[in-house]
Amino acid sequence: MTTVPRGNGDDSSSSGVSAPDGYTADTGSMVSQAQAISDAVEEAQPEAENLGATEVAGADFGIAHAERAAGYTAAVRTLGEGAMAMCGSLLALAGSIGGAGEQYASAEAEQQSSVNQSGSGL
Repeated sequence: MTTVPRGNGDDSSSSGVSAPDGYTADTGSMVSQAQAISDAVEEAQPEAENLGATEVAGADFGIAHAERAAGYTAAVRTLGEGAMAMCGSLLALAGSIGGAGEQYASAEAEQQSSVNQSGSGL
């Protein structure tokens, strides 16, 4: 945020805070970050696939707690399903970011071409 000092001929009714210049979309950065997300998901996905499988059986809980085994197994399976769903969502997000970056790059190239052609006949 940029502040403007008071008393330098500026309008005294202004807040002293300049508006931001705006947001930019760096198409190369969007595509590379999308790839980084995809790579991280692909690295984590095998672990997520194995997360839902448990080798713990009712007997492993002991006599007093054997009835808790079914709940534990179901919870671990749900955790694994959630991890896989998160991987899928992150891959979809990466695809959207990468696709948007490619669309921005294409639109910028198209606009640049239009601008260059508009003055070529002068």
